[in-house]
Amino acid sequence: MSSPSSSQLDSLAAKLSSSNISDMATSLASDPQVNALWKEVPDGGPYQSLVTDAKRPDPVRFAAALVLLSKRADAFWKIERPVLAQVFATALQKDLARWSYPWGWLWASPGDPVGTLGRIFVEIGPPALPALKALLNDASSRSAYIGSEEATEMAMKRYRVKDFAAFYISRIMNLELPWEQNLAKRDEAIDRLHKQLPSG
Repeated sequence: MSSPSSSQLDSLAAKLSSSNISDMATSLASDPQVNALWKEVPDGGPYQSLVTDAKRPDPVRFAAALVLLSKRADAFWKIERPVLAQVFATALQKDLARWSYPWGWLWASPGDPVGTLGRIFVEIGPPALPALKALLNDASSRSAYIGSEEATEMAMKRYRVKDFAAFYISRIMNLELPWEQNLAKRDEAIDRLHKQLPSG
């Protein structure tokens, strides 16, 4: 992979910025935008540079990561794990995917518990813990699921950013995190989980 010029990076960043990131996050490799972007810049280097550049806007970094994940998973996983975790944690916190289902169905079944995006945290493993730990106090709602019956059922679960973060942490650390419909009891369980995390 070549070392991209600043003008090439700025051009790619502009294209990513004007993309429908929600469609990219929910469809990944089957999204026409991902294929069009890769056709124009079929080189993992520029995408890696954008993902790792903390000065770039969060949507650009996330979109670049999504293209890499779709087209060059090997290049995606060459990025430092804490950086990937932070980019995806920020995307979850800022609701860049707009839909909740790519982040997983958590305790609901049937359905993919961790989803296509949440799985990234689990695959990153312990290096993802600091980024996820920072979300354990975020009670912002995340309940946008597809399908009328499914959407109604999932809305009743009242998932929040902190629920997703706690669920991923429980998977990474192989800790018990039972389902609690009552939010106060759920928060107590999340607090207990929080106390089991490494400090720092």
